[in-house]
Amino acid sequence: MVAKVDFDIKKAYFDYLVEKVCDKQHQRVDYIPLLDLLNSIPFVIVMEMDGNRAEDAAFNRKTWLQSEDLYEYLYEFDDEKVTVLEVLVSIAERLEFQVGNPMGDRRISDQFWEILRNLDIEKYSADNYKPLNIKEKVRNWMLRKYKKDGSGSIFPVKNCEKDMRNLQIWDQMSLYIYENYM
Repeated sequence: MVAKVDFDIKKAYFDYLVEKVCDKQHQRVDYIPLLDLLNSIPFVIVMEMDGNRAEDAAFNRKTWLQSEDLYEYLYEFDDEKVTVLEVLVSIAERLEFQVGNPMGDRRISDQFWEILRNLDIEKYSADNYKPLNIKEKVRNWMLRKYKKDGSGSIFPVKNCEKDMRNLQIWDQMSLYIYENYM
């Protein structure tokens, strides 16, 4: 449980998200600049149904507040849009749930970094941090300025006749799962 005396609720929540996605290969200290940047970018909803991904992220935020007995701090987030980091963590959780974990060898962190690899931003650790490049790639993903097959997005699908730019994120994920996990 988080101590309630003199603390920043948004920093505490950021730390929680970081703990969920950092692992031995992706050490916290190496990726804080990237994760902090993703946490500073508001998620932009271009397709109406992608609002569901933002709602997932907002639900995760509320769930964390409740689990830490911090629900009275919800007002701190009232007028704030969810961030790209929150949405990507939520998508990683959904992806993990969909592909299952029967062997116990994959975790949400694995899914999260796979998504960042697909978006071509995993490489931006502290040693190679390029915020303008990261922002451009994230903006292109959110505004759907990527290739028809999803290259440049979080879910590229090589063998798909559909234009991935016209599909909601959930449908993109389903096609990605079918191509990569089935």
